[in-house]
Parts: sequence; C-alpha cells; structure tokens
Amino acid sequence: MKTNISSALLLSLFCSFAYAENYDAIVSPAFSSQDESAHHYSKITQAIAAAQAAGREHYTIYVKDGVYNEKFEIKVPGVQLIGQDRDKTIIEYNSASGMKRPDGKKWGTSGSYVLRVSADNVTLKNLTVRNSFNYPANDAKPQSDPTKIRSSQAVALEVNKNANHVKVEQVVMDGYQDTVLVKAGSTTYFKDCVVKGNVDFIFGGGTAVFDHCNVIARNRAAGYIPMGYITAPSTDVHTPYGLVFINSRIEKEAGVPKDSYGLGRPWHPTRTFKDGRYADPEAIGATLYVNCYLGDHLFGWDKMSGWTKDHEVQWFYPDKDARFFGYHNYGPGAKNMSDGHKLPDHQGKQITIAHVLGGQWYK
Repeated sequence: MKTNISSALLLSLFCSFAYAENYDAIVSPAFSSQDESAHHYSKITQAIAAAQAAGREHYTIYVKDGVYNEKFEIKVPGVQLIGQDRDKTIIEYNSASGMKRPDGKKWGTSGSYVLRVSADNVTLKNLTVRNSFNYPANDAKPQSDPTKIRSSQAVALEVNKNANHVKVEQVVMDGYQDTVLVKAGSTTYFKDCVVKGNVDFIFGGGTAVFDHCNVIARNRAAGYIPMGYITAPSTDVHTPYGLVFINSRIEKEAGVPKDSYGLGRPWHPTRTFKDGRYADPEAIGATLYVNCYLGDHLFGWDKMSGWTKDHEVQWFYPDKDARFFGYHNYGPGAKNMSDGHKLPDHQGKQITIAHVLGGQWYK
C-alpha cells in the first residue's frame, strides 16, 4: 500500500511539473500568496506584468477555471492568454461609460473595457470576457431616476488603435451596448467566437473578420423598436474592409421579435478638425456579411445621426454614407438585404479571410 501511494504521489508531481513547463505562467484563483512564484499567480494582471518583465517574443499564460474580477490592458506583444474552459474561465468587470472611475472621472466608452489589447500578435483563446454592468436593470429605470446611468456603453473586449494580428479564438464576449470595439488601424481575427449584445455591439474603425462566429442579439425592455444594431462601423474611407462576417450566424435570444434589429448603421464619430468639431465625413463605415445565416429579427440597414459644425443633428444613410453589403447569405433575414447592398459575383468571390486581413498570419 505504501508503494502505491508513493507511486501515485510521484506521478502527480511529475504531471504537475510537465504541465507547468508547457506555459510561462499559470493563473488560478485557488493559488494563495504562498503559491505565487515565477510561474504561479492568483491574478491575471500579475501574469501580464511578469510577461512584460520577461521581455520575450512569445509568452503563454494559462488561466484555470474561475471568475476573475479584473480590468486590464495587454501591452506586451506576443502574449497568449489561454483559458481552461471557455464557459468556466471568466474575466469580468463592472464598468460603463457613465460610471465613475476611482479618481472620480467617468470611464467613457473606450475606457469602459474589461480587457483591452494594445499590442501586436496577441492571442486570446478559450475564455469568456464579460462586462457585468447590469444594462437591463439600468435600462428599465425611468428617466427621472437619479441613479440611472445616462451613458450605458459598456465594452467587454477592446482592440486598441493599430494593434495588429490579434487572434481571438473560442472566446465569449458578453455585454449589451458596445460589447466589442475594434479601433482604427487594428486587424483582428475572430474564430469560433460568441458575441452577445444589443445596441451597436460590434463597432469601430478597425478591420476584423468574424469566422464561424455566433452573434446573438439580446432581448430588451418592451417598447424599444429597433431594439438595437449588430454593427456600427466607423471605417476610414481609405481602409478597404471594416467588419466582415464570414460563415457566421446572426441569431437572437428568446423573446426578441421579428424585424427588431438592424444589420448595421453608419457611425461617424465626432472629431476635432481645424475648422471645428463635427462628425467625421471620411468615416465611411464598412460592414459585410458573406455566407451567413441571418435571423428573422434583422430588418436590414439603418441610418445614424451625428453633429455638424453648428451643433445641429446630421443624418447619415446606409445607401450613401456607408459601405454595407452582403453576399450569398441565407435565412429569414436575408430577404431584407436589398439588391443595392448585394455584391456581384466578381466581387463576392474575392472576399476571403486572407484577402481581408492582408495575409495568412491568422493561421
């Protein structure tokens, strides 16, 4: 009996060492301060700091199952953040645009992220990123309620400006308004992911491919029609591709009615120019759906407002102020893709992942 126990212990120790050698750092909520070392941490932010200190070309962090109440930015190129189980390895934080930061200032939309990627060649895999701001409860409050958050944008994942070759695989991005933000100059590949949200919940000026992803429109308090919009791109007119969905499913939660969501609307962000501050005229947003299932909640494209130099409302329309197209889509919502927004074969056939992302770095 003693021999068997000893053998089992040795096998366990051997497996632990071999397991640890596969990763540069391991994070677990079960680790105590006594466990923390050059390889073991109780917080993801500690492992990110270790990656920065190491200065390596590649640094792999393995995150064990658990709920990590952390808000952080990855500034180190070549970091791989890999979860144990997509639905059980959860990074979450409660931060909305109109909420106050510890210093008393408001987060703002861009600052409301849970996880921000600000470096090249970063990989996120097999985990959930959730903004836990209680949008439904806030949404249900009357306008007269002083506790109602007026700016309810709450980003889960943000890919920062000019962060290139970012890979997001088997990741759930869970939020409501503005769930995923990809900023101008960035390139991101989303593979086998789930994105949940309602208002403009995939947005920004970056180039991103969503390959075999499930995009889920969430239910909302009664009385809101449209309930929301899948995309709000602000792609620069000189950038050929913006938000591209390939072989994906644009679905809905239970209770979401027919014809209640727009495929996208053109976001012209307010910027400061030499002659004043107004909606960017060169943000000719681009969204493209290729070989996608479109659910019955999708009514087509929609308009979006911005501001003129004289602080007056200006409307931007999908037919002339955006690049909104589809190719070979199917499902009940596909019928609402008007002919003027369908790519001809000679253009549709060239829409491959490598073509959009500018190479095969995503493999």
